[in-house]
Amino acid sequence: MSSLLEARETIKQFYGKHGIYVDPVLKFLGALIALLVINGNMGYMELLNNIVIVLVVALMCSFMPRNFIVLVSALFVLLHTYALAVECAIVVFATFLLMFLLYFRFTPKDTKIVLLTPLLFALKVPYVMPVAVGLLGGPISVIAVSCGVAVRFMIRFMKDNFTTFSAQDAETGSQKLRLMIDGIMDNKAMLVTIVAFAITVILVYTIRRLSTDHSWSIAILVGTTTDAVFLLICEFMMDLNFSVLGIIAGSAVSFFLCQIIRFMEFNVDYSRTEMVQFEDDEYYYYVKAVPKVVLAVPEKKVKRINRQLKSKPGKQVRKASTIKTAHGVSRTTTARAENDNKH
Repeated sequence: MSSLLEARETIKQFYGKHGIYVDPVLKFLGALIALLVINGNMGYMELLNNIVIVLVVALMCSFMPRNFIVLVSALFVLLHTYALAVECAIVVFATFLLMFLLYFRFTPKDTKIVLLTPLLFALKVPYVMPVAVGLLGGPISVIAVSCGVAVRFMIRFMKDNFTTFSAQDAETGSQKLRLMIDGIMDNKAMLVTIVAFAITVILVYTIRRLSTDHSWSIAILVGTTTDAVFLLICEFMMDLNFSVLGIIAGSAVSFFLCQIIRFMEFNVDYSRTEMVQFEDDEYYYYVKAVPKVVLAVPEKKVKRINRQLKSKPGKQVRKASTIKTAHGVSRTTTARAENDNKH
């Protein structure tokens, strides 16, 4: 356990010292993965599938704010959709515009959730998102998670109906538009997933805010289980074409990933809990204080002490070198040196 705590503190110290260099690398990798996943799931515009363009855009994102990655990803989705069908692009653009005007304009920090949710669906671990948002966010973040789920199901619906949308018959334009709207409004699988994720976020947030011991671990367990059970019940009752094995395996992986988040963000020692009581002129205060688990990373220092002896020309002199380590162990070495007197 101490080695894990030491590794955590080392990571924090490294990021604190080199964050100015780490952030651009992380943004570059995040943008690169996002664009590659979008091209892999859509790829309707050949120009955007060029790896050189993807690398250049990802490199540009590394020097811009994080929300710029979300903007670029939305632009890629919109361009791919336009290459598929103009009617689909109209619906997608209206959806993105509604998201921005009603929510993300006022809470820009949650825009990354809309990007991460479809990416986690592509990586087969989407169930980590509602639990993680409940641990690190608040109830208002339910809207961002729901928007991310809607974006994912829109992309999947266009992919499943590629043949219909790619037809070049001009008379079917209104039919395509109607099909796209119905695909969003009447998608039972999307609605069930939104409800399941919303319940999970609120439940996890409520439990982790309690003063109960191990509240974060309990919240992760209850949230993961609730999400999986709700989706399985809806699958058996409504036949939504969910993968039962995928739900179970994805929930198990999500549980362990959320435990890593808990370890990094909320690691406390409940064995040293203190109950503090005090008062002022107006209130009595009952405070429960739980100390954080912090392990100092040992710093190794090497101190060299060299003592040079004066010698006469032509004679050998012994140089004593003492090396003192951080653990207090001293080691003395000697070496021969010969001074030549040259005139």
